[in-house]
Amino acid sequence: MRVLMVAPEANPFARSGGLAEVVYALAWALVKLGHQVSVVLPLYRQVRESGHPVNSTGLTLSIPLSLKTLSAEIFTAQVDPNLNFYFIGQDVLFNREGLYGTAYGDFDDNGERFIFFSRSVVEMVDALNLEFDVCHAHEWQTGLVPVYLRTLYNDRPRLQRLPVVYTVHNVGYQGLFSSYDLPLTGLGWELLSPKALEFYGKLNFMKGGLVFADLLTTVSTKYREEILTPEFGFGLEGLFAERAHELYGILEGVDYERWDTNRDPFLAAPYDRDNLAGKKTCKTALLQKFNLNLPADRLLIGMTTRFFERKGIDLVENILDDLMRLGVGFVIQGTGEERHHYFLQEMSLKYPGRMGLMIGFTEELAHQIIAGADIFLMPSRYEPCGLDQMYCLRYGTIPVVRATGGLDETVQEFDPATGAGTGFKFTGYTPAELLAAVKRALAVYQQPAVWEALMKSNMALDYSWGKTAAPKYVDVYRLAAEKRQRLLGG
Repeated sequence: MRVLMVAPEANPFARSGGLAEVVYALAWALVKLGHQVSVVLPLYRQVRESGHPVNSTGLTLSIPLSLKTLSAEIFTAQVDPNLNFYFIGQDVLFNREGLYGTAYGDFDDNGERFIFFSRSVVEMVDALNLEFDVCHAHEWQTGLVPVYLRTLYNDRPRLQRLPVVYTVHNVGYQGLFSSYDLPLTGLGWELLSPKALEFYGKLNFMKGGLVFADLLTTVSTKYREEILTPEFGFGLEGLFAERAHELYGILEGVDYERWDTNRDPFLAAPYDRDNLAGKKTCKTALLQKFNLNLPADRLLIGMTTRFFERKGIDLVENILDDLMRLGVGFVIQGTGEERHHYFLQEMSLKYPGRMGLMIGFTEELAHQIIAGADIFLMPSRYEPCGLDQMYCLRYGTIPVVRATGGLDETVQEFDPATGAGTGFKFTGYTPAELLAAVKRALAVYQQPAVWEALMKSNMALDYSWGKTAAPKYVDVYRLAAEKRQRLLGG
């Protein structure tokens, strides 16, 4: 199949979080299955500085935005004969330090930026006479792509035939903007209705994707169930329920070329399930990096996260004193709300040599924490899929997670009596339940033979994209194509 992926970010060109990794890994897995994939992104400053050559196609489009018109210069880069990238260039909108905002918040004109991007993508497909079998749009930033295809551009045969699959990665971020931004879209006011783009008086980009795409997917089967409820649907649960028969939960995968303990360039030493000596070296290196004076056989807890309550950082802060009383070590990397920065800094000063803190994020340190820690905390309030817990399984680091979304789906409670299970889970969003799960992990850690057997069995698990996720997406693409053909009377 010829697949067009529309995304706000993707490795190796532009990244702000896990979405970039997911888009690239899925695209590459589809290529390995014999498909042709094109990915289209905005031409951010980060793309220009990525070190990968990007070339102009010579095509410049004129995109109307209410009363003004902006140019969209189309660039391209080929990663593989069957994996091509397109970029929408508009320096006023995209040549900035961040992708969506700064440390102080989102850009005020994100609505305008992604209206422009979405319309440019549709115009580009038509102008370059590109033929695709399916368009796969990701997240709120691309939610208007299916809207444009089915409204303003529905009279163009190539675009009318193009089926659209829309993937929701996180319903907590929907792309909500003032209804006064509607004229920027060029769409009719009749679309500002509860049956289309209107959401409590605002313009909702994600809702556009949910209403107008042929089929919908989200990033785990458990999260698919959760977003049908008021607790996780964030006001869209009714729409998800309406389209439940066309909503598929597909668990994300792991790119084992990037996450391979034997070839990971960020690790102090290689290791695998047949030779775990290198993992001890990674732990020693991690302790040294954070200047911790913890005995090598003492439990080391790791965490890489965003310091927001949806990630459970408030639960962790509530049990830090208790963890320190258990005699364990704790290292954490992340950034987020300043109140959490200050609190964690105070705690790291209170427990020198026992607690290590890095305010910020580097991919190198993320790999080192996942490899060097004994257990890894993911106490999220909600987590659509989560990738770190799957990396931990391959790296022999035991996940301690809250039973929500993809965390619940990928981690099974370990039973020391039978040896079944992969980690430790808790259900209620309380500090006491998180602490109890850590204590269960600590009790098993104190049985070295049982712990090593758990590590080795986890390291044999396969969550690769090519094994399950990519083939499931291909199935959904084909179903979307069949649906579009039926709707067109074919």
